[in-house]
Amino acid sequence: MARILCVEDDPDFQRLISRVLRNQGYEVHYAFTGPEGREKALALNPDLILMDIVLPGLNGIEVIKLLRKSENTKRTPVIVMTSFHAEAGFMESDVASLPPIEYLRKPVRPEDLLPRLRALLGGAGAKPPAECWVSGGLRFFPDSRSVWAGNRMIAVLPPKRFGLLVELSRGSGEVPWHELVRKLWGRSGRKNDLEKTVERLRRDLGDQAYRVETTRCGYRLVSPAVSGARPAAR
Repeated sequence: MARILCVEDDPDFQRLISRVLRNQGYEVHYAFTGPEGREKALALNPDLILMDIVLPGLNGIEVIKLLRKSENTKRTPVIVMTSFHAEAGFMESDVASLPPIEYLRKPVRPEDLLPRLRALLGGAGAKPPAECWVSGGLRFFPDSRSVWAGNRMIAVLPPKRFGLLVELSRGSGEVPWHELVRKLWGRSGRKNDLEKTVERLRRDLGDQAYRVETTRCGYRLVSPAVSGARPAAR
């Protein structure tokens, strides 16, 4: 299954693209800002990127240039989605040395998108099923460090935060802080390292039903299955 990242700040357009691509059997991931698009592209290593030009934080041109500096994403095909012909012309002149790039004018129609997408992916885009761990009602994909609840991706995490969430999901309740430090950092780890990682993980999870709660001697993962779960201590 080919993995596609769509970087676009319009949620309605994201839903449309997701429905079209999932119906074709593609694995679809989302980003709504330029910095988020760059971070997810580097973490997920997608087979193809759909890139809007006008994005919060970093525009599409800046994101593509940054991705072309990474060994993992420098040859990733990109389909740039533009609203005006002037944008496409500016893009072509600015990133002419950064192939492979295709251009589609908005509103993007499925009948225009799918042939371009298939041509860029060819036969090389297909991937074998990713290794998956199931724990605490969550699915963990270590190759992309993405975390899924049912059919919804709830986070793409850096290594330490991904490992922390895995350990918390495996615990039946409270996981002592010293045990988490030992597993994630070894003998060189400190409690302060864990506290900072927990706070960042909480920000990553945001408003999700899964929350990290501080306990007397450590932390626990509060899931939707926990009856009467209260908001995590912050």
